[in-house]
Amino acid sequence: MNITRRNVLRIGALAAAGTLPALPALQGKTALIIGSGFGGAVAAYRLAQAGMTVTVLERGRRWTVNAAGTTFCTIGNPDWRCAWFGDRPPLGLDTSKVIEKRAGLIQKHVGDGIQVMCGAGVGGGSLVIGMFLPQPRRADWERVYPAELPYSDFEATYWPRARQSLGAATIPSDIQNHSSYVGARSWLQYVAEFGRTASPVPFGVNWDVVRDELAGRVVKCHTIGEGPFGSNSGAKNSVDRNYLKWAEETGNVTVLPLHEVTEVREVSGSDRFEVAARQIDETGAVLASKTFVSDYLFLAAGSLNTTSLLLTSKARGRLPKLTSTEVGKGWGNNGDFLVARLNLRKTVGSAQGGPGNVRFYDDSNPYAPAAMAWEAAPIPSWLPSTTAHLITSLASERGEIRYDAATGAGKVYWPYAEMETSADKAGRDLATRLWWATEGSKGSLLTGLPSYDRNTGMGLGSRNTYHPLGGLVMGKATDFGGKVHGYANLYCVDGALLPGSAALANPALTITANAERCMDQFLAAHA
Repeated sequence: MNITRRNVLRIGALAAAGTLPALPALQGKTALIIGSGFGGAVAAYRLAQAGMTVTVLERGRRWTVNAAGTTFCTIGNPDWRCAWFGDRPPLGLDTSKVIEKRAGLIQKHVGDGIQVMCGAGVGGGSLVIGMFLPQPRRADWERVYPAELPYSDFEATYWPRARQSLGAATIPSDIQNHSSYVGARSWLQYVAEFGRTASPVPFGVNWDVVRDELAGRVVKCHTIGEGPFGSNSGAKNSVDRNYLKWAEETGNVTVLPLHEVTEVREVSGSDRFEVAARQIDETGAVLASKTFVSDYLFLAAGSLNTTSLLLTSKARGRLPKLTSTEVGKGWGNNGDFLVARLNLRKTVGSAQGGPGNVRFYDDSNPYAPAAMAWEAAPIPSWLPSTTAHLITSLASERGEIRYDAATGAGKVYWPYAEMETSADKAGRDLATRLWWATEGSKGSLLTGLPSYDRNTGMGLGSRNTYHPLGGLVMGKATDFGGKVHGYANLYCVDGALLPGSAALANPALTITANAERCMDQFLAAHA
């Protein structure tokens, strides 16, 4: 094994250029990847380039966007397609609607003190998030991440590579100036009135397809505030359209949808692994029970499900060398705080164009350990004169994923009361200051917290998260290449590696970039 910085840089350059040769040390070797989101898709492509035989197990189904634009349901008219075996939509105003329990897009995990949303499907969370892909600032990064993960490496190599692969770009001026984007332009005015500098956000969307939406050449989706339940126009650069597509094109990768992994087992006397999985149909009926054996195992089912799988397998005695007490620790909600502003004095429209445009920082918050960022997301037609926002802080609070014997799976434990965390206090403070500086006494501010605007609360705040991070934190439960302590050939490449925070940024870009970094190290060790 030859992990030198020079070798890592050489392998990385070849991988980024698409010229990575097959590595003799990996020829004939097999890899299993559990999960097909940002981290799993990166791993599949890079391992395939190196010549390994790769199988990707994905619990959700494959979603192929059709020309009619009816692949996914909408927030305005939700059905089974939005929820992973849930009987209610996981988000939106109509969350009381009864839907059929089938293999839809979003798992809603009810933890102890917090609810967690996770993607399910070929492409994982990239199918359902807004594809906000901002890069953290250096000072914020260095408050959260240790010296072993230098900002300079990510800035010079891994964030640019991830942006290029995901097709990230800021909103073009012609789209922002379109009548459907009056809300985006009003947000620019609000930011200026508050005395802050607007920072453009790169998005993983194809803006040419957004132009097609505006011109009526494809079904409207992102231009009317839709997208969280899937991109019916095909504008979203979800990883099934790039990394996974490229991986399958090598001929070395097989993606198996609707294969739900139940446990991981070490193969006695070797470094290999067995993975037990249930092949299901869209109703959840078990079609077959299968066992897969591989030389290497890469965990990429997301922070919650990757950690849960390891804890479950450990509790069943399947992974006796998994002795680290750090497994499950360091879990966080990225310091996120959701807020909505209603009855605004500026025209923001309804069915607002998105997925967004800019964010700003608040470096003088009295409650946050460091600066905060605020960004806007579009609202569909059911809420006029309203904008939705995500405020993110460098919150210090961390929870834990624990094995729950009652359910036989991992469960998030979040030991903080409503409005107790620094993210809650800092988020409410920033939202209130912006409100009074730009709206005064007109309208209303909605945080969804019973102690704040009780009459119109909606379940926002920080007790729901779409950005779960941690559980297998690098440098604690794994090494800094993602290798799980105790096992030579067991790796994690997803958001479980991040220490509860992406440093004031939506985590997708950093999860992708870090997976690229981990794979460079893995391949360099076998070059």
